[in-house]
Amino acid sequence: MILGVFIGILVSVLNTRVLGAEAFGDFKFIHSVYYFLSIIISFGFLVTSSKLLAEKKNDHLRKELIGSSVVISSILGIIFVVVMFFFGLVQSKIFAKDLSAIIMMISPMFIFIPFIQGLENIYQGDNRIKELAFFRQAPLVLYLILMVILYKYELVNLKVALFAQLSSYAVIIIISIYILKPSFVNMKRMFYMIFTENRKYGFNVYIGSIVGVASTHLGPIAISFFSTNNVDVGFYSLALTVTMPLVLIPTVVGTSLFKEFANRSKIPSKATKLTIFISIISLIGFLLVIKHIIIFLYSKDFAEAAVLAYIVSVGQILHGFGNYYNRFLGSKGQGKSLRNGAVWVGLTNVIGFTAAVPFYGAYGAAATKLCSGVVYIGSMLFYYRKFVK
Repeated sequence: MILGVFIGILVSVLNTRVLGAEAFGDFKFIHSVYYFLSIIISFGFLVTSSKLLAEKKNDHLRKELIGSSVVISSILGIIFVVVMFFFGLVQSKIFAKDLSAIIMMISPMFIFIPFIQGLENIYQGDNRIKELAFFRQAPLVLYLILMVILYKYELVNLKVALFAQLSSYAVIIIISIYILKPSFVNMKRMFYMIFTENRKYGFNVYIGSIVGVASTHLGPIAISFFSTNNVDVGFYSLALTVTMPLVLIPTVVGTSLFKEFANRSKIPSKATKLTIFISIISLIGFLLVIKHIIIFLYSKDFAEAAVLAYIVSVGQILHGFGNYYNRFLGSKGQGKSLRNGAVWVGLTNVIGFTAAVPFYGAYGAAATKLCSGVVYIGSMLFYYRKFVK
C-alpha cells in the first residue's frame, strides 16, 4: 500500500505533465466510463467466487473455483468489448467533447477489464495478499516504464496513453493467471455452485454495486456532461487520486482480514482502534501538506485540485472505513445488507451529481463525495451492529 501511494503519485504526475489539463481530463473521463460499465456487466459472479474461495478448505476445489472465475471473466470481457464499442458510437451525441473515434479504436483492449475485478476477488478470497499487492501495483509500474519510453521518443498522446494503460493490465493479468494455475475441470459443477450462491449473495452485492460503487464514477461523467470540455474532470479526478491513500488504509486492513473475518463473530476491537488512530493521523498530515505537494508536483495549473482535495479527503477516509466493515459483512454472506448500504450511497451520489454538479461543477461533485462517505460509513455501521447483535 505504501509503495502504491508513491507509484500512484508518479503515474498521476507523469499523466498530467505529458498530457496537459484537457487531455488528462479526457483520459480520466474514459477511465470513469469503462470502470462504471465494467461494474454494470459483472452481475455479481466475481464477488461470489471470492466468498466461496474464502469458505472452502479443499485445495483442488479452490483451483476449480479459480478456473471457473477465469472463464466467467473471459465471457464478461467479450461482452464488455461490445458494450464499449457501442458506447463509442453514441458518445459524441451525448457529450460535448467527441472522443468516439478513440474509444472505438481501443475497444478490443477492453476485454481485459473484467479480469481486474475478477483477479482481485480471487486473491482476496484465497487470502493471497502478497499476490494481490503485486497485482495492484505491477500494472502501474509497467505503465510508467512504457510512458517514459514513449515520451522520450515524443510519441505520447491520449490514444497512446490509453493503449499503454490497457496493455500494462493485459500483461500483468496474463502473468497472474499463469501464477494462479487455475483448474478447468468440473466446470459444470463449479458454475452451478457459483450461480446458486450468486442468487443468494452475489446478485444482491451486484445490485448494490450498481447504485453504490458504480455511481461514484458518475462524478467525472456528470462534470463532462454539463461542461464544454473535460478540464474540470481532470481537477476532480486528480483530487480523487491524491486522496486515495486515505481510502486504502482501512480498506487494506479489511481486505487482509477477510478470510479471518469469515471465522469470527465480530471484528477484533484492537484492529479497529489501531486503524482509526492511523487514519486520523494520516488525514491531519494530508490536510497540512497537500496543497504544497500538488503545486510542487503538478504545477500551479492544477492548484484548484488542492481545494477540491480538502473536501474530498474527509469523504474518502469515511468511505475507507465503510469498506472496512463491508469486508466483514461480505465474509459473512450479508449480501442484502451490502446491497442496502450501497443503495443509500448510490441515491446520495445520483442526487448530488445531478443536482449540484450543474450549478457548482467539480465543487458540487466534491461535496457529493463527502456526503456519500457519511452515508456509507453510517449504513455499514448500522448493518454491522445489527448483525453482531
